[in-house]
Amino acid sequence: MIEKCRAIVLQTIPYSENSLILKCYTDKYGLQSYMVNGLRGKKAVVKPSHLQTLTLLELEVYHQQNKNLQRIKELRCLPILQSLHFNPYKRTVAMFVAELLGKVLREENQADEQLFSFLFTAVQMADLSEGKLANYPVYFMVHLSKYLGFFPKDNYTNLNVFFSLNEGFFIPQAPHTKDYCNKDTAKELHFLLQLNFKDALDESLLLQHRKTLLQKMLRYYQLHLLLFGELKSPQILHEVFAD
Repeated sequence: MIEKCRAIVLQTIPYSENSLILKCYTDKYGLQSYMVNGLRGKKAVVKPSHLQTLTLLELEVYHQQNKNLQRIKELRCLPILQSLHFNPYKRTVAMFVAELLGKVLREENQADEQLFSFLFTAVQMADLSEGKLANYPVYFMVHLSKYLGFFPKDNYTNLNVFFSLNEGFFIPQAPHTKDYCNKDTAKELHFLLQLNFKDALDESLLLQHRKTLLQKMLRYYQLHLLLFGELKSPQILHEVFAD
């Protein structure tokens, strides 16, 4: 049965000289893997360069439940991304987002339309932004957690000035553990919880403790997700956005 769906490319895996396996997150079927053939030669409609990380797709697929590898009838890049794969800052951010999603999206055939909508919008916002996206990775992590079930509770006050990574809310005193945000970092977390995507990407919002907050969010994910592990791309982020 032929079905239509939208998809976000997470990873491409070479399969043969003319084919690859496309790992995607879709609106209707969650995490899926697709075989894409006919990528070389003069008659190729779709080329590997069209299927880079976080490319947005419209697909017609022969979907078969509980099958590990699905087939595509028709594939379109829509909407077409304008800058995400050409701007060096944005490419680095895309690499981080794809690696992060590869860690947190594990269950195949588990559709979540709200999560898909958030991700689809997040990719478009990154593509259309005219700035470097320095604030994007930490903002993305904070707000992605909402759809994963451990969004920070924003009970920040003049008394609750620390953030417990274990508890997921602000507390009045630093706990006897390293898993918390100090006053400065907690205040910036509270600040990010108030912002929408557009405001968070404003380059004039200089987060003084952005690197620390990103490290804390990575630890936050490790505490709340089994088998989350380590990411390689944050170090590259820190180098690219060092200025």
